[in-house]
Amino acid sequence: MKLTITDAAKKKIQDNISGNAKFFLSLDDGVGKYSDAGSCAIDTSFDFIAVDPDLDDHDFDESMDSDLGPIYIKGYSKSYMDQNLKLDLKMNILQLSGDAGIIDENVPISDERKVK
Repeated sequence: MKLTITDAAKKKIQDNISGNAKFFLSLDDGVGKYSDAGSCAIDTSFDFIAVDPDLDDHDFDESMDSDLGPIYIKGYSKSYMDQNLKLDLKMNILQLSGDAGIIDENVPISDERKVK
């Protein structure tokens, strides 16, 4: 599994998150510290989260390659993803898509590091 991050999306991420970070692409399903509540809706929702580089969170048990290095995910969330993923910027909002089309058209960026 690979996540291609377009130059525009990289710039948006880097404008919001500077310095050393580990990245999570978190399915908002109510599981774990970074998911407020699961979604009962038909749509699928993800968050792009920066955490401290040395953080070991057992919920994020798998990773995928990306243009920003490894991106950690909840392993079971792969069932909501395609093999080839793309994070792009549309109207100043991050959008996650795959081979089958748009997965999430509004992926918020969150910086959860203790030292920013």
